[in-house]
Amino acid sequence: MDILFIEKLIVMAYIGIYDWEKKFLQKLIFDVQLGYEPKSKHLGNNDKTFYINYIDVSNTILNLVNEKQFFLIEDVADIVANILIKQFNILWTQIIVSKPQGITGATNVGICIKRNKW
Repeated sequence: MDILFIEKLIVMAYIGIYDWEKKFLQKLIFDVQLGYEPKSKHLGNNDKTFYINYIDVSNTILNLVNEKQFFLIEDVADIVANILIKQFNILWTQIIVSKPQGITGATNVGICIKRNKW
């Protein structure tokens, strides 16, 4: 199994439980890992259908988060994980969503989830 990863993908989102949080964009940072079976017999082949395109993965995350308003970072992580599994036919994913300065006194808060295709 191979793991494709994207680190520190910054997305601006409307997120929060409280009314004051929902009024402005807040920074979310995504660290994503995608587990998949490589098509090793196709290594060196330029046919894009044999690979997971990390630009497509990034754009999927950006578009999804930009189109919705969320209450919790847990919701964001779960929705993103499920869509990535379906859209890119991956075996599993780990998603870390960080919300820098989400609470006073801490530099970061976040959630780490793992989801399987099964």
